[in-house]
Amino acid sequence: MRCDLRWRALPGLACLLATWVAISTPAQAVIIAPSPGQEVVALEERVLLVFDPLTASQTVIVQHTFEGTTAPFGLIIPTPDPARVSLGTERLERAIVNKLHPKARDRRILDVEFVWWTKSCAVREVGDGRTGQGRASRPPIARGKSEALGPAEDRLHEWLLNRGFTMSPAQAAHLNRLRSRGWSVVAVEVRPKAPKGLPAARIRGPVIAMTHQADEPIYAGSQPPFDIEGEVGTATPLEIGVLTEWAVSPDTDLSLEPFYADALTGRDVSRLGAEAGGLPWAFRRDGTLTAFRFEREDVPSVLRFVQSPPRPRIRPEPKPQVRAHSMQLPVELPLLGGIFGIWAWIRLRQGRRLVRGTRSGRLRL
Repeated sequence: MRCDLRWRALPGLACLLATWVAISTPAQAVIIAPSPGQEVVALEERVLLVFDPLTASQTVIVQHTFEGTTAPFGLIIPTPDPARVSLGTERLERAIVNKLHPKARDRRILDVEFVWWTKSCAVREVGDGRTGQGRASRPPIARGKSEALGPAEDRLHEWLLNRGFTMSPAQAAHLNRLRSRGWSVVAVEVRPKAPKGLPAARIRGPVIAMTHQADEPIYAGSQPPFDIEGEVGTATPLEIGVLTEWAVSPDTDLSLEPFYADALTGRDVSRLGAEAGGLPWAFRRDGTLTAFRFEREDVPSVLRFVQSPPRPRIRPEPKPQVRAHSMQLPVELPLLGGIFGIWAWIRLRQGRRLVRGTRSGRLRL
């Protein structure tokens, strides 16, 4: 049983059922609004909250990784106040990831494989060809078009209708509860790049930057899945960092320790901006960056962070990346080199004998 949001009037029984489903089924990282008949699954979610207590504002940087798809779909992101939204660059995403997950120097390995030129023309069996599956590569990033829709339900309805996207009653009821608490909505149309060959197994969503008024670091971290029976619920992990003037902890019953905690000076933040090609937030002074990793079942519907005592410096252990460079060396090459060396040695000896014979003839004369 599925219900389109384009039905303006939902019966009372359907709304009660949607509310029950939103509580009982597994939650996902973001509200995904696919085209009818399409299924899109979020596999990963990375979030950075930059909270400025002086201006009572917050900038949210978010990016998701989805299961590979070529069809356009929508992302619905709730914010506690109307937001200014823009799309960031890959440089911004890479700068944040490199900050939270420092990398060690690459280890390079040369893999030499000896092959026969004489067998290269032989007919190979099916499946004997070489593929690039073993090479690690980043998933392709999708294009996006963002729009701040505010708290009005009609604007979201019109946005979905114009693009042919749909939502479930559980997701609609969840947004209605947030709207009743003063929340707004940001909508992003995601358009994966047309593949030249087979579609990628994973795609990265666009880097979304949202700035809004806030009294505390806050994020809507858990959303109901699209499927009303709860069959599509996924345990999408959530990685969220908070940059503000002090150390923070999640306001939950969980005793969760951060995987990253470090003080940043204004120069560090400026250096981060230079690496990212510009930052979408105005926070430039000294602060603290604290990052946590949640399992999806531990994420509340609204995730808040409160001030905590300063922590010792915590950084993940840099993991060196092994980059293997393969080179095919023909077996015939060293054989030909040996034959050429023997031929050159013979020619050299013959030349020396000829020179000696010429010299000895001159002496006789």
